[in-house]
Amino acid sequence: MSFNTFWKIFMRNRYRILCSLLFVFIFSYVLLNSYNSILRSRLKNFFAGDIVDFSYSDNVTGFSYPIVPNIVHYVHFDSPDLSFIQVISIRAVYLNSPPEKILIHCNCYSLKGKYWDMVKNISILEISYMRKPTHIFEKLLSSVYHSSDIARLEILMKYGGIFLDTDTYVIKSLEYFRRFEMTLGWPPSQNLGTQLLIAHKNARFLKLWYNSYHYYRRERWYYNAGELPTQFILEPMPYLVHRVPYDFGVHNLVHLLYGTCSSEWKNYHAIHLLVRHKNYLLPGDIVEEFNEENIKTYNKTFGDMARLVLYGFIDIIKLYEFYSRTSEKQQKGSLAVKLYLLRFHMENLIRRIRECKMLSSHACADRQQKLFFYFVVIVVCEKIIMQEYLIQ
Repeated sequence: MSFNTFWKIFMRNRYRILCSLLFVFIFSYVLLNSYNSILRSRLKNFFAGDIVDFSYSDNVTGFSYPIVPNIVHYVHFDSPDLSFIQVISIRAVYLNSPPEKILIHCNCYSLKGKYWDMVKNISILEISYMRKPTHIFEKLLSSVYHSSDIARLEILMKYGGIFLDTDTYVIKSLEYFRRFEMTLGWPPSQNLGTQLLIAHKNARFLKLWYNSYHYYRRERWYYNAGELPTQFILEPMPYLVHRVPYDFGVHNLVHLLYGTCSSEWKNYHAIHLLVRHKNYLLPGDIVEEFNEENIKTYNKTFGDMARLVLYGFIDIIKLYEFYSRTSEKQQKGSLAVKLYLLRFHMENLIRRIRECKMLSSHACADRQQKLFFYFVVIVVCEKIIMQEYLIQ
């Protein structure tokens, strides 16, 4: 083909050819630029020896290996004493999701008291001194709870790891969630929960969350901890975290914990115990403040959970047998305990019988079971009558 022929073809189709060349150029530029960005990100992480750029991370599938340190963090300010609920929380994570280290960050150099004595022999438990935050971006914090909100972000940005509120009960291993940039409980149509946070120290959401305190509102209890970061950061950019809708138990489970006795709690990875809120969320509970004595006979779900991490078994009867082997001095009031255990056993028996379908409305029973049904009714009536005497 001569040059003149080629030129004629080009002039006749010049607009089509130029558009095609322009498209190829733009496509190649975008492709190469995108590839170079990924390459730059990977090189940056490689030379840093850690993940410092999560721009191309996937918080749906996560990494193929754990990237979050297996270190548990607690914050404890303004008191050298631990509470009974803190003991439950520490023992739960120690037994159910063993970390490499448990750090209690507090503004004191040592802890004391009977509840500290219950956990101080845990070899991986350490105290880490930390000044209590009093200001954020030159704004005065209104309460110790807001100080704790700031502290948990600063701790995670410094160390990374697993942050637990002092009333969070870990039920299953959290190992799986260490493969994500950041994991948190975020129920549908609700704000995020701060009670359990699992994060790499360079997680993008941590920095955005911390910087959002430029708009700190001291009069709003959960505004900066939950409302603002959910509505203005996570809802527009949900890819920043691995979202756990229900499994972290950060939604209201107060009835499950203190209103009934159920094994449903075992289906969660963790549960926020809501101890400080239970008295107004579920008024009328027989126990206002838990301790190592009343938990032995507390016949609701939380009683089972606490006894499991304290004594190794749930059943109150087994607990009584355990204590019956102790010295006589510790057996004072054993008759009262026996009566309480008998009453508890009867309540459970009556509750289970009521759950039988044969006692439901319009139930149909085989004629051959008529005699059996008759004896069941007699037993239930006798138990109810006996229960009334025990209550008196």
